[in-house]
Amino acid sequence: MITIRQAITEDADQIAAIHTAGWRETYHNVMTPEYLEQEALAERLTHWRGALSDPTEDQAVFVVETANTVAGFICVKLHYDPLHGHYIDSLHISAALRGQGTGKILLRVAAEWLSHREPQLPVWLWVFEENTRATALYHRLGGSTVETSVSDLPGSDNAPVLRIRWPNAEALLNHV
Repeated sequence: MITIRQAITEDADQIAAIHTAGWRETYHNVMTPEYLEQEALAERLTHWRGALSDPTEDQAVFVVETANTVAGFICVKLHYDPLHGHYIDSLHISAALRGQGTGKILLRVAAEWLSHREPQLPVWLWVFEENTRATALYHRLGGSTVETSVSDLPGSDNAPVLRIRWPNAEALLNHV
């Protein structure tokens, strides 16, 4: 059984571990091995400890929990970009839950959260072009690729990324 709840400060280390594991499993051909093995976890720990210890009203982080352990998360930011709207900053699921609909559940929770705030704005995310599994999911869920760019993430060597966008939170909700 899974539980979805808003993240708390104490979740930061588990979120960082899931984030890093997801990068290592999915992006080992995109991000440098040196970054993934030597820097990613420390950088993600710093990031998530900071984000969760000083939360803001324009950001929400939701976790999926199973057996009292964080097994996935989503981070969404309100009106992040004046042109593209609300930003899904991160969506990572542990390997044990991947492919079971957990990502869709977290996307629905995030879309519901957005729809209660500024429902008319678009919703978007970046995904590495090489992550064809995630890209196919986002397209099945009604997202459209609207831009190709290069990643500015550390260790990504300017790998190509796709901006996937939904017209608004309701459009995403209708597909999840």
